[in-house]
Amino acid sequence: MSDNTTEISSITSLLANASVEMTCKDVSDLAEAATLLPAGTDIFIALFPNQTFDELTAASAAVNAAGFTAVPHVPARRIKDVAEVRKIAQGFAAAGVTKMLLIAGDMPAPEGAFDSTVGVLESGEFAAAGIKEMYMAGHPEGHAHMTTEQLRQYEAHKVAVTNKQGVKLHFVTQVVFEAEPMIEWENTLRANGITNQARPGLPGPASLKTLLRYAKICGAGASIRALGSGGKMALVASLLGDSGPEESIRTLARAQTSGKTNFGGLHFFAFGGFLKTCKFVSAMMHGKIELDSKGEDFKVRL
Repeated sequence: MSDNTTEISSITSLLANASVEMTCKDVSDLAEAATLLPAGTDIFIALFPNQTFDELTAASAAVNAAGFTAVPHVPARRIKDVAEVRKIAQGFAAAGVTKMLLIAGDMPAPEGAFDSTVGVLESGEFAAAGIKEMYMAGHPEGHAHMTTEQLRQYEAHKVAVTNKQGVKLHFVTQVVFEAEPMIEWENTLRANGITNQARPGLPGPASLKTLLRYAKICGAGASIRALGSGGKMALVASLLGDSGPEESIRTLARAQTSGKTNFGGLHFFAFGGFLKTCKFVSAMMHGKIELDSKGEDFKVRL
């Protein structure tokens, strides 16, 4: 087996359990997405500030009906009180939701009783309503409002609470534009005795302008330099119009194959559009990858 064939195999292996993010407005694209991604794929559903939890629940039902597994985003800071947590959880149960992503949310101040995910998690309402698996955010590049020590404490606490509730906890990182911070963070989890599945969050293909805008919104850390004027991604963007995470994927795949990491898959933020990201992921899943003679760079054949 050639080196290139081995490399492509390692990439497709890492992509086998990939997840993709959509918005409530992307429901009309689910039929086409079902021709691109495997049945049962985790489809994360982002909740925008002008959208309601009822809309999120309806979108989740549509995702499940399309043959995928809905993973709705629940921003804790948007929830008024425990009664609303219960209402959201019951709506999810009626829509057949068994997985979710619980995040704090990026609003500057809480709209209700919850400043972070912990209070919502500790209410136990989602576990009681049939949530079997829960994703929570990982922060490879730190957090603007927490120290590194506090992040480690929160990770351990969330593991303890979900274990007690009988919920399987996974971590998915905020968007990161280089592989190294994700590798280092995953190794730190393992060093601290946390064996829960973790998956890196990567940007799908999008224009450089779009990536920079979302990087600022999402609070991307030092890895944003990968989008800088002197970076390889910027060069690709100037030539092809879109910039993607190929370099990070290659590095992550090599780390996984060598045993340096044990990621549970990759997650893709669809900054350039849900269907565009689905096509990109599907192409890699099917090995439509072209490596250069040195195996250092690759492009995806869409």
